[in-house]
Amino acid sequence: MGIAPGSYGRRRGESFGERVWKFRGVIAVASVPVFLILAVVLLMPRAPTDHLDFSHHGHLPQSMHSVEPHTTREVEDHPEVDDADAHAAPDAIDDTPVADEPHAPASDGKRYAVVFDAGSTGSRVHVFRFDVDGERQLALVDDTFEQLKPGLSSHAAKPKEGAASLKPLLAIAMKTVPEAQRATTTVEVRATAGLRMLPGGQADALLQAVRDLLSEYPFKHTDDSVSIMDGAEEGAFQWLTMNYLLGNLAGGIPKTVATVDLGGGSVQLAYAIPAEAAAAPDGYTKPLKGGGVSYDVYVHSHLGYGLMAARAAVLGKAAGKGSPCIPDGHEGEYTYGGKTHAVKSHSEGASADACKEVAEALLDLEKACDPAPKDECSFAGAWGGGAGAGAESVYLSSYLYDRASQTGIVGADAISGATTPSKFYEAAAAACKLSVSEVAANFEGVEEKDAPYLCMDLSYQHSLITKGFKLQDGKEITMVKQIEYKGQNIEAAWPLGAAINSMS
Repeated sequence: MGIAPGSYGRRRGESFGERVWKFRGVIAVASVPVFLILAVVLLMPRAPTDHLDFSHHGHLPQSMHSVEPHTTREVEDHPEVDDADAHAAPDAIDDTPVADEPHAPASDGKRYAVVFDAGSTGSRVHVFRFDVDGERQLALVDDTFEQLKPGLSSHAAKPKEGAASLKPLLAIAMKTVPEAQRATTTVEVRATAGLRMLPGGQADALLQAVRDLLSEYPFKHTDDSVSIMDGAEEGAFQWLTMNYLLGNLAGGIPKTVATVDLGGGSVQLAYAIPAEAAAAPDGYTKPLKGGGVSYDVYVHSHLGYGLMAARAAVLGKAAGKGSPCIPDGHEGEYTYGGKTHAVKSHSEGASADACKEVAEALLDLEKACDPAPKDECSFAGAWGGGAGAGAESVYLSSYLYDRASQTGIVGADAISGATTPSKFYEAAAAACKLSVSEVAANFEGVEEKDAPYLCMDLSYQHSLITKGFKLQDGKEITMVKQIEYKGQNIEAAWPLGAAINSMS
């Protein structure tokens, strides 16, 4: 076993407001009287994008073979995301009535799903379009995508304003989904880290304001369609995305793969388990649908065991003294979760073996996972799912892929690659022998800010996957960033899985 038991009329990048200014310039050149200029400008409809920071990567439906995919995953616990813009409120909120939105074609015979990823620094919409074959199976055609800043949480004190900030993204959905198909098109809004951190009832007020807003639109939704998504849901939907893109869903549990997603603050493991195993213990399984089949998926999010959180924990153990995870001669500071830790090398230098000892102590491997038997525990008192056929093949992503590609474990330009856990130990042993400057010189893919922590990161990752998730050193595992699907490289991110589950 893999895991041991136990344009809608505009040029891209050009807003409606920019077109108004161009038009005004043409009028001015033609020396049209000032009152006519003012009349034209004042009668122009307001553009919802004029005051918002859009990415302009969205597109209207077209063949996947002619569109460069743009799928963004807001990693809820990724501390390197810049929150500087998250608190800057827009100058105004567009209140254009729904009835005034331009319409898509009446019908095109496709199926659609609208998914909002409401992250801490911004909101983004995915409008997925699918073909449906004779057996009513979904085949992804494309993903119309757009994003804006700031995020919902920046409107904490003004929930109606926060909900209204989604109107430009809803306009994208209205323009993309054919009119005749909107009533059967599901829409869901899943918020992540930003709303979790709000005090009192502010998050609930924002979510209710969004529900009220959606009631003004023709899409299919319920109160449960708007929620704060926890790490377990994200892990489950990513499992569904991965297995959908790999074409595994119709083959039953033995054909599916397990997924390990290492973020900044948490790590998720997900894999399909037999129905009889899904009953015990409570809180570890999620029912999912895809490929015409229903699955019980084991999923658990280990909060506090993401890569950045682990750095803070390792340094916290050192308590200002030297750590065997820090390159020789290096001193500095590391801030995570509002707390700053001293960073200092050990008098005996760095060592992968000594660093792994620290990491394994953090995993709390001996903690019981009652009521499950001890041999089914993973780490930190969590049940590991009992494993089985769904855990034979394991795909690892996010920071696991990043460090693997940066250190030559897999090719730097590869969207995925096979390796073994032992390669992480070998890379850790090599990195721990180097100074910070030598790390930067030897591993070009490692950013300057990460160079002091490469020894620690790789040592922790090896401990996590071998001791925490109990993968044998010689077992083949797959590092993955994207999956090729119908001629395109598609990000294996949770919104697609959420869409498939809601449509199945």
